[in-house]
Amino acid sequence: MAFTNANTRIFYATQAVTIGGIAATGSVIDSASASSSNQHKIVHGLQSIGIDTNFNLEQAFELGQLSLYENIEDIPDINVSMNKFLDGYSLLYHLGASFDGDGNVIAGTSPTTLAGRADTRADVRLVVNKTTDESVNKNDSGVAECYCSGMYLSSVSYTIPTDGTCTEEVSFVGNNKKWFTDGNAASGLLLLAGGNVADGFGSGTTGIFGSDAPNTTGGHVLRREDVLSSGDSAINGYMTCLPTIIEGITADGGNAIPTRAPSGAGILNTAAAHINSFTCSTDLGREAINQLGTRTPYNRYVSFPTEVTSVIEVTAIGGDNVNAVETARSNLSDHEICVVLSDSTVFHLGRKNKVSSITYGGGDAGGGNATISYNFSNFNDLVVLHSGDPIAAGGASGIYWNDRFA
Repeated sequence: MAFTNANTRIFYATQAVTIGGIAATGSVIDSASASSSNQHKIVHGLQSIGIDTNFNLEQAFELGQLSLYENIEDIPDINVSMNKFLDGYSLLYHLGASFDGDGNVIAGTSPTTLAGRADTRADVRLVVNKTTDESVNKNDSGVAECYCSGMYLSSVSYTIPTDGTCTEEVSFVGNNKKWFTDGNAASGLLLLAGGNVADGFGSGTTGIFGSDAPNTTGGHVLRREDVLSSGDSAINGYMTCLPTIIEGITADGGNAIPTRAPSGAGILNTAAAHINSFTCSTDLGREAINQLGTRTPYNRYVSFPTEVTSVIEVTAIGGDNVNAVETARSNLSDHEICVVLSDSTVFHLGRKNKVSSITYGGGDAGGGNATISYNFSNFNDLVVLHSGDPIAAGGASGIYWNDRFA
C-alpha cells in the first residue's frame, strides 16, 4: 500500500508508537473504534520497533497431478518487538499487559504478577509521519499507520549495565495487523487532525514530540548511578537486595556505597561488592488454543511454569563462594533478588532464585580484570512495578506496592 505523500524514506524522527487497551469491540481491526477510553499512551524513549508477519502456508497435493492442489493459508502470526530507554515514563511491559479483553485495566488480588497479567491484551499502533516534519505530531495528510490489534505480551527483558543506559525490550504476538493511509480519513488515524489518544499527539509545534525529555528528576535516562543501594531511601518499601553469595553483599542483601561529600576529595566512592551489570528476562511462550467453528484462537495462554532468568556480573575481588561437591545433596540455596531504580522502577524476582551456572574469567596477561557472572533462575516469580503502570492508578491501586513474595 503506497503512501500518498512525497516520503523518500522512513527514519527515527518520522515514527512513533502508542499502546493501550484493545478496542471496545474486542479484537477488531478498526482504528476508528479506539478512543481515549482505551487509555492508549505514547511510548517515550523508544529506540526501535520491528513487525514480523508470517502467513503460515500449508501445501496440499493430490494423487493424479504433480501441481499444487491448494496452498492453504492459515491465520497470520504477527510479532512486534520493541526496545526503549528506562526514562521515568511508563514501561512497555505495563502499557501492553495491564488491560483485559474489553480494554479495561485489570484488578484482582495479585494483578502485578505474571499470572495476574497472563490474560491481558493490547493494541499497538505505529504511526508514520512526513519526512519533511521535524517531529511526529498531528497533520491533515501525509501519514500512515500500522494497527496491530489484540496483541499478547510474549517476552520481556531488562538490562542495567555500567556502560550505557538502562533498557527494556518486549515482544508481542497476535494475529491481526492492518495498514491505514491518509487516503482513508474515516479510519481515525492518530495523526489526522481528529485523531484520538489519551495523551495524544498535539498539532504543529504544540505536540509531545519536538520538546520531549525523560520524565526523571534532572531529565535524564537511567544509568548505573540510578540503582539504589544500602544507604539510599527505600521507594514504596522496596530496596535493592542481592544474593549473599556475592562477595561484599551483606547478610540482608545490601551493598553499601559510601557517599563522597564535596569536601571529601580523595575518598573513594566504592562499594563492598562491585556490580558490573544486571539483566533479567522471561519468555511467556504463548500457545494458541483453537476450537471447532471459529478460525481464530480463542486464547493464547502463558505456558506455565515459565522460567525467569537473571544474570549478575561482578568485578571479582575473591572467589565465587559457591562450592560444587559431587557427594553433597545440596550445593545451593535460595536467594532473594530485587533491584530498585531511582524513578520508582522495581524488579522483584522473589526469594527462590538459585544459581544455575557461574562463569569466572578474565584477569589475563593482557591486563583485563577478572569477572564473575552468576546466572540465576526461578519459575513464575517476576514482579515489575513503576508509578506509571496503569494498574497503579486503577482498581488495584491500594495493593499495588504490596510485596507479592512476603
